[in-house]
Amino acid sequence: DTYHSIQTALNRRFRNGFSFGVNYVLSLSLKGNTGLQKRLQHAADGTVSVRADEAAYEKLLEDLNLQRHLMKANFVWQLPRIPTPNAGLRAAGLIINDWQLSGLFTAGSGNRYDLGYSYQNNGSNVNLTGSPDYGARILYTGDPGSGCSSSQYKQFNTGAVTGPGYGSVGLESGRNILIGCPDHTLDLAVARNIRLGGSRQLQLRLDAFNALNSYIITGRNTTVQYVSPTDLTIRNSQYRADGSIDPARLTPRNAGFGAATAALNRSPDGGVNTGNYNRTIQAQVRFQF
Repeated sequence: DTYHSIQTALNRRFRNGFSFGVNYVLSLSLKGNTGLQKRLQHAADGTVSVRADEAAYEKLLEDLNLQRHLMKANFVWQLPRIPTPNAGLRAAGLIINDWQLSGLFTAGSGNRYDLGYSYQNNGSNVNLTGSPDYGARILYTGDPGSGCSSSQYKQFNTGAVTGPGYGSVGLESGRNILIGCPDHTLDLAVARNIRLGGSRQLQLRLDAFNALNSYIITGRNTTVQYVSPTDLTIRNSQYRADGSIDPARLTPRNAGFGAATAALNRSPDGGVNTGNYNRTIQAQVRFQF
């Protein structure tokens, strides 16, 4: 595999109550044969050989999961203090002063993905390509779109693909053609440390994970199910014949072809889970001694 990129880092040390850092990667190309297979041809006399078009196959499917843009940015801001020349302002200062605001912004292009197919009947590798060692690939008949849409039920143009037929040589399409939804999430925290003398300290902290309440789809049903190579009736369509959404496929767990199945959710401990991606607020009171 071969990967080319430009990587940039910019940091400002904490000074005058402010610091920030930005790390940005611009990926230029990512090509290789990871995940590919030797395509074996079985002759009538029982001999096995690598197909003559193996090089064309590897060239067609050389594009890997290139994430074009990736950025992490952070900042820390010591909020301005108010002067406390008299008792009234000193009382206000006890509440307003010594707060610190910090944040972490994550942004990046979506991951690339493929569309696939399955047949209920007569659709094995041997049926389609004549060999058990390699399969056919889905056939694009139009523009499938970018791969990310604001519609939960139609992430790409499902009408732009069809299943491969008999006599396939497995060169119908490349891979990693579609691109998932980009990430753009902001986590914020505001905290105040109150010194209590000696090594004792009390911290008040409020965290807002996904403060902008961004909604980012990370999974979708990418496999279309047909009856057979000669009967391309879709068995898992998200929509009924009249164009309305199938009421049996309204939830991600029952999603039809092209519909979203998962969304990104960063938990307060920094992990990544699938589920509803909502803003999460967390308050802490910490005593250090």
